[in-house]
Amino acid sequence: MNLLIPSLLAAALAGGSATAAWGHGDEPHGDEPHPASAASADAGRVEAATDAFELVGRLEGSALVLYLNRYATSEPVAGATLELESGPLRAVATYQPDHGSYVVTEPRFVQALRRPGEHALVATVTAGQEADLLEATLSQAEDPAPEAAGPAVGAAAAAAALLIAAMGGAWAWRVRRRPTARGARP
Repeated sequence: MNLLIPSLLAAALAGGSATAAWGHGDEPHGDEPHPASAASADAGRVEAATDAFELVGRLEGSALVLYLNRYATSEPVAGATLELESGPLRAVATYQPDHGSYVVTEPRFVQALRRPGEHALVATVTAGQEADLLEATLSQAEDPAPEAAGPAVGAAAAAAALLIAAMGGAWAWRVRRRPTARGARP
């Protein structure tokens, strides 16, 4: 009987079961929700509200993107003047009518907010005849640790198992084809 085909089939099944073990991910196995990681849940986000305005924002790439709404109605406030202070740094947000957002791109200001820790922000809003000060804190977590190798290690293990099984099958095939002591084939 040729052992090469059963050996390769066993190796393929072993490799497939190894990849199925890590392909599932880290989803919970019940009705409980996914826990938010402490590093990503509120990292780089800011919220502030007064009786007149609500300001929410987050760090995106090399900018701080902000959304300004009327507090009572959640109606966007378009074209307001929005000035921000964080410690000794000041920046003016530019209104982006396409997105209905305000963007701060001043490099020193954004870089300071990207540093890990708590950053106090004061926003001065001037919209027509209304003016208001909003105070908030932007929390920036430490850079998360690199994730464990997970799937890459699983794939390497599956490949190694497949290689070992193929080598075993080739060895068994070679032994099987070797002539017996009398020179006859089995």
